[in-house]
Amino acid sequence: MINNPSPKRNTHLIGNKRLKVRYLLLILMGFVVLCVSRPYHPSKVQLSEPAVQEVPAESVLPGQAEKLVELPITVEEKLVRRGDTLYDILRAKELPDSEILAVSDRKVDGISPSRLVVGRSYRLYVQDGRVTEYQYEPDNERILRVLFDDPPAIRVEPIPYEVFRVPVSGVIKDSLFAAVEAIDEKPSLAMDLADLFAWQVDFFRDLRIGDSFTVLVDKYYRDGKFVRYGKILAARFVNNGKMHAGILFTPAGGREDYFDETGGSLRKQFLKSPLRFRRISSGFSRRRLHPVTGKVTAHFGIDYAAPTGTPIMSVGEGKVLYKKRDSVNGRIVKIRHNGTYSSAYAHMNSFAKGVGKGSQVRQGQVIGYVGRSGRATGPHLHFAMYRNGKYVDPRRINVPRATSIPARDRSAFDQKVKETALLLDGEPRERVATNRIRTDVVR
Repeated sequence: MINNPSPKRNTHLIGNKRLKVRYLLLILMGFVVLCVSRPYHPSKVQLSEPAVQEVPAESVLPGQAEKLVELPITVEEKLVRRGDTLYDILRAKELPDSEILAVSDRKVDGISPSRLVVGRSYRLYVQDGRVTEYQYEPDNERILRVLFDDPPAIRVEPIPYEVFRVPVSGVIKDSLFAAVEAIDEKPSLAMDLADLFAWQVDFFRDLRIGDSFTVLVDKYYRDGKFVRYGKILAARFVNNGKMHAGILFTPAGGREDYFDETGGSLRKQFLKSPLRFRRISSGFSRRRLHPVTGKVTAHFGIDYAAPTGTPIMSVGEGKVLYKKRDSVNGRIVKIRHNGTYSSAYAHMNSFAKGVGKGSQVRQGQVIGYVGRSGRATGPHLHFAMYRNGKYVDPRRINVPRATSIPARDRSAFDQKVKETALLLDGEPRERVATNRIRTDVVR
């Protein structure tokens, strides 16, 4: 016998099923709405892009579009070659003639942009294929800047050096050059030191092992690299136990010069030698075996062996008596210094420009270059001195100093001596300001 469920129980089951169906439909509709509001993308990660604001072309002012994107600037650095002109350099970059001519004839602080020196460098700043600036350094102190604005502008500015004032010391073991090189300094410092004490020390004949020096000098750096030395501000040189001192000082109304610690000028009427560095191959003698003729004859002068082309300096101020060439002396120059003394320089390779009969020469001025013209076995300088027209040994001439500190400057000089003594004896690097050159702008 089969028992049928009661109608009441069946109605309850049907109601439960309807409720479940409604819940399922609601869940399904919610999923559909979510999918429609958020589109499906197949990529695993969706990267958001920055918003870009579009500017209508008509709303951009003239010249503003270029400022929206800063174009890179390239720098071209080259050396001035023989025959180069400012016009050729700028015209090669397609600058119009009007802009080139607008600056080529100008002059700022005594500098003309069109005046170039072979071997010096210049820089061109190029943006979007157009030269925006030209830079040239006419000397070691200034930069000439030409900016191609509208209109073009010319500026002269100081080179941005870092300058350190330092004491530099060394000991002679072989030569002055070797002593300077041993302390990691440049040959030019040795040359400057030799020039400073040129009246007191013969840097070939007088040097002794153990001689020493201390120099106070400004060292110039650019972008962290050493560039050059300034003038020697003070120095001491101990030669064979005797100390020589030199201090750079400018008397009121006078010219800058070097003085010893007592106020006496280091300059004398004659230099110790007409060459900076050389070897004495033959001295002053009344009996010498001549290397060419083989005969014993007098040698009234000093022969300095040196490489061909070594500069020869006049040992004193004076007037050129003659400049000529003969079969014995080769190219020779004779100079009268005063009513008592004269000097002669023979066997030159060539004469210096501007030196001729009647011309005035300064002490230390280059008058020619070492060679082997005339009767000579090798490149050398034959140097002779005359007193009242008669030959004298140049190494035995004792002449007075040129000048001394005037009484009115004595107090200022004594203070300078104290200051430099502290720096020479002492401490390290002192940073020095260098912006001493004014800046001019011409449009």
